[in-house]
Amino acid sequence: MKNESKKLEKVAGEIQALVKACVEQWSDLRQDITENRPTPDSWSPKEIIGHLIDSASNNHQRFVRLQIQDGLIFPDYGQDNEKWVRAQQYQEKDWTELLSLWQHFNFHLAWIIQTVSPDVLNHIWRLDDNTQVSLRDLMIDYLRHLKAHVDQVNAIT
Repeated sequence: MKNESKKLEKVAGEIQALVKACVEQWSDLRQDITENRPTPDSWSPKEIIGHLIDSASNNHQRFVRLQIQDGLIFPDYGQDNEKWVRAQQYQEKDWTELLSLWQHFNFHLAWIIQTVSPDVLNHIWRLDDNTQVSLRDLMIDYLRHLKAHVDQVNAIT
């Protein structure tokens, strides 16, 4: 149990450090860079950060609800990522506001991850009859997903 807590504290610390470094690095980006779509069907940095805000929002629900109840059935929004980004018009949002929301939401998720009780880490999110994921694995995978999209923004900027 103690090893689990240490591992998740490390994940939380990495989330905080990564997001803080990105906000410092990206805060002064020009609008033409934050709105640049490298190809017609790819996202701009604004849209990637918007997608990461959506990810934080969806995972917040999972992280909290799975601490309260095991075996929850949650829809996956993955197949609708494009629709979520378009519906919220992230391309039109102020870059500073997007970064601030992303930073604060992730700091809060890091807090949840850091303080989660080891007793609930095996609670399961059921996507469908064939897919189930533990709270522990969701929390660990959140960092992987975050890093992948940070790399994507860095490749554009």
